Amino acid sequence: MGRFDRRARTGMLVGALAMFFALDVAFLLSMAGMPFVADSLGQAIIDVLPGFISIPLIELLHQWAKILLIVGVIALFLIDGAATGFIAALGRRTRAVVGCGLLPWVAAYGLARVFAAERIEPTTSLIDAAAGGAVFLASLAFILPSALARDEVASPPSRRRALLVAAAGSAIVAIVALPLSRVAGFGASALGNTPTAARRLKTRAEIPAPDPAVDSLPGMTPRITANEDHYVVDTTLVKPRVDVAQWRLDIKGEVESPFSLTYEQLLDLDAVEQVHTLECISNYVGGDLVSTAVWTGVPLRDLLDRARVKPTAYDVVFTSVDGYTDSIPIAKGMEDRTLVAYLMNGKTVPQEHGYPARMLVPNIYGMKNVKWIRTIEVTNYDFLGYWQQQGWSDSAAINTNTRIDLPGRNVRWTGGEIVIGGIAFAGSRGIAKVEISPDAGKTWNLAALETPPGALSWRRWIYRWSPPGTGTFKLAVRSTDGAGNTETPVNRDPYPDGATGYDSVDVNVQRG
Repeated sequence: MGRFDRRARTGMLVGALAMFFALDVAFLLSMAGMPFVADSLGQAIIDVLPGFISIPLIELLHQWAKILLIVGVIALFLIDGAATGFIAALGRRTRAVVGCGLLPWVAAYGLARVFAAERIEPTTSLIDAAAGGAVFLASLAFILPSALARDEVASPPSRRRALLVAAAGSAIVAIVALPLSRVAGFGASALGNTPTAARRLKTRAEIPAPDPAVDSLPGMTPRITANEDHYVVDTTLVKPRVDVAQWRLDIKGEVESPFSLTYEQLLDLDAVEQVHTLECISNYVGGDLVSTAVWTGVPLRDLLDRARVKPTAYDVVFTSVDGYTDSIPIAKGMEDRTLVAYLMNGKTVPQEHGYPARMLVPNIYGMKNVKWIRTIEVTNYDFLGYWQQQGWSDSAAINTNTRIDLPGRNVRWTGGEIVIGGIAFAGSRGIAKVEISPDAGKTWNLAALETPPGALSWRRWIYRWSPPGTGTFKLAVRSTDGAGNTETPVNRDPYPDGATGYDSVDVNVQRG
């Protein structure tokens, strides 16, 4: 019995390690542009999951939901590897070992092919799955016999040969599929984030110089968010890879003159530049799912005017290359600051932010600013997009949101002033006033406001506070927007209309 237990434990450990190594190889392949197999399976789970399950999970976990999903998927792979190693160590049939070992790889490809076909290119996902399965079986075949030899129970040579044959078969599938992925055009073009400039810039963003008193504060949010630091929230784990040589932007529907634009034709149109803050509707009060960038693009109104919108128009529907949809009212589409954006902070829009082009719509949450835009369609009815079908807001108007960035939880105080600072955002309404309370809302004091970098951006603020002594103080903050509406103190979760309430933080002031 002891020998059996040792053999089983050895098989499970070797199987898990072999699967870990195979996942490592699959991840390295994803760095070359192929979808990571765990992402493919996770994407299929996301797309098949009903709203009554996904929405509570998002509410509970918000930005951690996808991370935990991928961790869970990887755990399933490792469990399968351990199970396969267990079966092999017990000397079971080779067919059972191969079947169990390839199960998660085949499932990842098959489920993604069925449930996430629009989001995941089939050939490249096949390569990743086949290569991973091959590496797993080969690793198991080479490592397990020597590991079991310590218990004097080596695998029969025939089983080792069969596992190597199965691994070789998987490798052949990957090798044969590789040139097909080249034919499909993936990996043939740059995927954004390359420095460039608009060819016909009609309006340049005039960005005021930052206030040195605000800009020099450690921990203060930068006025403009670097591309690599800009928040990312998507329905997709596998970011679309678009070949601009094949990409077209179609403008169609309730219009007199539908037309299409190539990427080069889009770049040749009159462009405008604007500073624009984006916020995710799932952002909690005081959360970090909000960022600001300088965007360059073509006003949507110019495209709609060229297409000659019919009087029956009601909504403008945006469809991504991966099938994601959302819409805005036609009046919002005709606003001069609604853009088809192709530059972000002076670079082509990075892949994770919508390369080659994305929508940018003032005063609404990020879910309606569709990435990887492929189709702009005018409809004569109220179109409900992906998240609206899950119960999220259709209007998605941004709520006033104020955040405390500093000081930290613990402050060493020498008897002088303590600087409190952060950001406030109210969409196109702007921020007129920010107030700080050092006593949990009993009294309020006006903060100093920095000139915002743009009419559609957040506004940074600071308040110099002289605490009455040491101890723990609850700081709270609220804003009044440009229309004269003060932020509501009512705490509300993001679903379905965005979060509300005052951001607050407990600060422990100690003598320095």
